[in-house]
Formats: sequence, C-alpha cells, structure tokens
Amino acid sequence: MPTDATQDHVSLDLREQIARIDNLLIDSQKKQREYHLTLWQVVVAVFGGGAALFAAGAAFMKIAAG
Repeated sequence: MPTDATQDHVSLDLREQIARIDNLLIDSQKKQREYHLTLWQVVVAVFGGGAALFAAGAAFMKIAAG
C-alpha cells in the first residue's frame, strides 16, 4: 500500500503534468493565432504591392501617352 508521502508525490507529479499540458495548449493556441495573423499580413502586403504596381503602370501610360 502506498504511503501518504508517495500519494502526495504522485498527485504532485500529476499536477505538474497537467500544468505542462495546459502550457502546451496555450502555446499552441498562440502560435495558431500568430499563423492566421501572418497570413493576413501577407494578403494585405500582396494587395498593396499590386495596387502600387497598377498605379505605377497607370502613371507610366499617362506619361507615355501625353
């Protein structure tokens, strides 16, 4: 039969494992949010670059035509 000290040690180990799992879940959620944010940053950058190229092309055509 386990003693009280052994039971305390086992319950402490279980608490540590649960705390580690909780921390891993929190880290995973943070990385998932960062991933989605990064995707949106790339989308905005691509649209901004496309708009800049379109504006440059339009300005060039205006200069070339006039």
